[in-house]
Amino acid sequence: MQAQHQFALIFVVLALVAGGVTGVAVHIVTPPESDTAFAGALLGGLSVATLVLIAWFVLDRLIMRPARKLVRGIRALLESRSPNQSLPLPRYHALGSLPDATVELATALKDSRQEIRQAMDRATAQVEEQKTWLEVILQSLSEGVLVCNRRHQILLYNNAAVSILGLPEAIGLGRPLFNILSKAPVQHTLERLERHHGDGVSEAAELTAPFVCSSADARQMLHARIALILDQNRAITGHLITLIDISEDVALLARGDAIRLALTRDLRGVVGNIRAAAETLNAYPDMTAEERHSFDDVILNESETLSRRIEELGQEIRGQLLGRWPMADLFISDLVSCVQERLRDLPSVQVNLVGMPLWLHGDSLSLMQALDCLIRQLHEETEASEFDIESLLADQAIYLEVRWAGKPLSADGLEAWLDTPCDDEASGQRIREVLERHECEPWSQAGRGENQAVVRLPLPTPTRPQFFPEPERLPARPEFYDFGLMQRHADDEELAATPLRDLSFVVFDCEMTGLDPMGGDEIIAIAGVRVVKHRVLTGETFERLVNPGRPIPEQSVQFHGITDDQVQDKPAIQLVLRQFKDFVGDAVMVAHNAAFDMQFISLKQHESGVEFDNPVLDTLLLSSMLDGDEEDHSLDALCERYGITISGRHSALGDTLGTAELLVRMIDRLEAKGFETFGEVMKASNMAAQIRHRSAMVASSQHI
Repeated sequence: MQAQHQFALIFVVLALVAGGVTGVAVHIVTPPESDTAFAGALLGGLSVATLVLIAWFVLDRLIMRPARKLVRGIRALLESRSPNQSLPLPRYHALGSLPDATVELATALKDSRQEIRQAMDRATAQVEEQKTWLEVILQSLSEGVLVCNRRHQILLYNNAAVSILGLPEAIGLGRPLFNILSKAPVQHTLERLERHHGDGVSEAAELTAPFVCSSADARQMLHARIALILDQNRAITGHLITLIDISEDVALLARGDAIRLALTRDLRGVVGNIRAAAETLNAYPDMTAEERHSFDDVILNESETLSRRIEELGQEIRGQLLGRWPMADLFISDLVSCVQERLRDLPSVQVNLVGMPLWLHGDSLSLMQALDCLIRQLHEETEASEFDIESLLADQAIYLEVRWAGKPLSADGLEAWLDTPCDDEASGQRIREVLERHECEPWSQAGRGENQAVVRLPLPTPTRPQFFPEPERLPARPEFYDFGLMQRHADDEELAATPLRDLSFVVFDCEMTGLDPMGGDEIIAIAGVRVVKHRVLTGETFERLVNPGRPIPEQSVQFHGITDDQVQDKPAIQLVLRQFKDFVGDAVMVAHNAAFDMQFISLKQHESGVEFDNPVLDTLLLSSMLDGDEEDHSLDALCERYGITISGRHSALGDTLGTAELLVRMIDRLEAKGFETFGEVMKASNMAAQIRHRSAMVASSQHI
C-alpha cells in the first residue's frame, strides 16, 4: 500500500473515531428527555469527522502532494543524469523554503554534472585529437607499424604495413601476428628484450632491438625493429614492431656481388690474356709478322671484350646508384624559387618561371645547384640577363627548358660545361654527375621565338599524378555585362595605341558565397597571376582566402569546395582587397566574365579604401569576338578547345592560371586577325558584349 493511501486510511479512521467519540460525548452531556439529544450527538460526531477529513485534505493538498511532486522531480533528476533535466515545482504548497532549497540543490547538481560533462568532453576531445595525431603520424610513415599485445594479437596498424606485406586480408585488429610475419625471429628478439627487462633495465634504448625476418608467405625480406610497451607500473603489456621492406636492397646487394665477382674474377682472365700477349710481344721483338699478327688479334679481341664488359658494368652500377639515391617528387615552382634566391648575388640576372608548373622526380638540392651553375655559365658566356624557365610534359619525361635571347650553345660548349662544379670545389659534384644521376642528357637548340635559344633538360616523371582528376563539370556563372566598365578608358589614347604584347596583365578570379552581390553574397577567395611580354609568370601569383562574415551555403561549397572552417580565421575582404590592389598595380585586369567579378570587388572598394580603376579585359568577350555566339564560351569549353589543363578547377588560383594561359593563346589569334593594339581589342570586345547582351534579351523575351 502506498504512503498516501496509508495516510488517507489513518485519517478516515481518525475521523470515524473522533466523530464517534464526539457523538457519544454529546449524547452523554445532553439530557435524555431532550428531543434533540440524538440529533445533537450525530451532528457533533459528523462535524468533528468532517473537520478531521478537511484537515487531511488540506494536509494532502498543501504538503503531501507538493512533497510527492518534489520527490518525483528529484527522483527524475537523479535517474536521468542529464545536465538539462528540469525540476518541476508545485504551484501551491505549505512546505516553506523546502522547494527553494531543493531547487538550489538541484541547480548545484546540474552545474556539477555540467562541469563533469564539460570535463569529459574536453578529455574526450583531447583523446580524439591525440588519436587523430597518432593516426596522421602512423599513416604518414613510410615504415609499417604494428602494435600487438602479449598474446601477439594486432591492436593497431597503419596502411604502410598493409602495403609492405601485401596481405590486407590477414592484417586486422585482433588478428594473429604470426599470420603475417615469420614466428621464430620475433619470438627470439622478444625473449632477449624480456630478459633485459627482467634484469631491471629501464632505459628505453635497451628495450628495443632490430632484427631481420620474412613475411609469412616468404615473399619479402623485412628489416624490423621491436620495442616493448610498458604500463605505468613498468609491466610489459605488448610490443611495437616497425617494418621496412629490404627485398630490393637484398637484390641490389646481390647485383653488387655480381659486379664485384665480374671485376675480380670474370675480367681477370681477359686482362691476363691481354697482359700475356703484350709481354710476349715485348719479349720477342724479332718474331715473324704472321706470329705477331696472331698476338695482335688476341689483344684486339680481348680489348673489345674488356671494353664491352666495362660498359655493361658501368650501366649496371649507374642503375644501382640511381635506384639508391634519395629522390622525391618536387614542384617546379619550388625549385625555381630556390634558384632565384641563390642568384641574389647577381642583381642583373632575372629568372622567370613561365607556363604551367609541373611535378618531376629528383634530388632537389643537386638539381637546384646544377640549375644555378648552368644559369651562371649562360650569363657569363652569352651576357644574357633574363632567363625563362618552363616545364613541359613529354611522353616519358618532364622537359625543363631554360630560355634566353641569343644563339643556342654548341654541342662542344655544352659538353665542356658539364664538368663544371655544381657548388664548391670541395664538394666535387659536377653538373654531369647530377644529370647522369637523373638519366638526363641535355641539349641546346633554337627556341620558338625569334633570336631565342633553349637548353632542354629531360628529367624523370613524378610518382604522384601530374594532375588530379577534374571534378564534375558544374554550371557556368551567369554572364554579366558592365558597359561603363569597358568604356572607362576609351579616351586614353596612349593606352589604346599600346600593342597587346607590350601590356602588363594581371589575370584574376574570385570565388563567392553565391551569385547575388546585391543580395549579400560575399567574396571568399581571390587569386591573380601576372602575364608580361606574352608569358605567364607562374612565380608571381596572389592567392588569399577571405572570411565573408556569413555562412557559406552548401550549394556554393559544391562549386569551389571552400567551407566555413577554412575561412573562419582568414582576414576580411577590406584587408585582402588592399593587398590585391598592391599586387595589381596599374596592370590591365583580365578575367573570364570579368564584369561579374568586378561587381563584387566594386561594392567593397569604399570600405577597403582602394579603387580598382584599371583597364579591364574579358576573355569571355574575346572568345565571342573570335568564334561568334554559336560556340560555347564557358571556361571549361574554352580550355577543352585550346587544350589547356586546369589543375584545381573551380579554385580561384586554378581558374586564374587556366585563364592566363587562355589569354596568351587568344592574343596570338587576335594578332593573326589584325587586332594589334589594346584600343582595337576593347572596341571590338565592347561591340561583342552589346551583341551578346541583345541576343540574350531577345532569347529571354521569346521564352516569356
